[in-house]
Amino acid sequence: MVKVAVAGGTGGLGRAIVGELANSDHETIVLTREHNINHTMIAGATLVAIDYTNVEAIVRTLNDHQIHTVISSIVIKSLEQSEAQINLIRAAEATPSVKRFTPSEFGTPRLDASIKAGAVISTSYKDASIAELEKTHLEYTLFSHGVFMDYYGMPKCQSYLTPWVFAIDIAHKVAGIPGSGNVPAVYTYSGDVAKFVVAATGLPDGTWHKHSIMIGDRRTLNEVLGTAESIRGRFKVQYDTMQKLQQGEITELPSHTRLYSQTAKELLQRRFAGFGIGMETGAFDFNIPANGVLLNDLFPNIQVKSVEDIIIEGWAKNA
Repeated sequence: MVKVAVAGGTGGLGRAIVGELANSDHETIVLTREHNINHTMIAGATLVAIDYTNVEAIVRTLNDHQIHTVISSIVIKSLEQSEAQINLIRAAEATPSVKRFTPSEFGTPRLDASIKAGAVISTSYKDASIAELEKTHLEYTLFSHGVFMDYYGMPKCQSYLTPWVFAIDIAHKVAGIPGSGNVPAVYTYSGDVAKFVVAATGLPDGTWHKHSIMIGDRRTLNEVLGTAESIRGRFKVQYDTMQKLQQGEITELPSHTRLYSQTAKELLQRRFAGFGIGMETGAFDFNIPANGVLLNDLFPNIQVKSVEDIIIEGWAKNA
């Protein structure tokens, strides 16, 4: 048993990780900004308000709770969010009890496939955190799981993720496939990611690899589409060329319109276009780096879900 602090644990993947920690023998606190503290309750976890701009205050919090492992699941899309994680790393380094840190790396490992996507998948903020970790005594690992398969089972599939609809709109039986749709990608269910993260947290100090890989399934978008059509019937399908994607444009899906209240249409299309380029260039199809470990092999008792499992769970009439 160790004492764990989860940053960004009130929603998304972080919330799933906190839920799994609550079912373990680890003691958990959730680090959250002040404005979240009064309207968020999570069974089995203590919420602690934190100011990410104040390193000394973070040190006091980590020290007061004698935290051993810090798990960051902060969504990092801005300089402010990047600096919050770097301050958390600096505070962890300055806290005697903290031995381990996992940055918010979740996604794809730093391999050649990622580089193929060029500026489409920016890694600058995450690279800054890794560079900061390299300066410390902290043991760290980079968790990689590929694409979340949750999106193809929502809303029935249990998930804390924002319900994005990328490429395949199962509800409306419409698809806008980036590129050829024939490039494989790794998919993992967020609940399984959380299980692997918690299992790795229980490993002895000094045994973490730099890369901790988990694989739920490996499928092309055309294969995912085929599974969806086997359950829902024929889809209206369009394929977006790389030229179109590189212009920041995609085929608009019916479910996208409800997302525009959260993200402007032009920005959402650019993000999905960039993600589509990453899919077509193989950024999400990866193997195990030389300095990595496959957590599926390390924890064979964790039975992962497949893309088909998630689609059946979300869309089969008897599910």
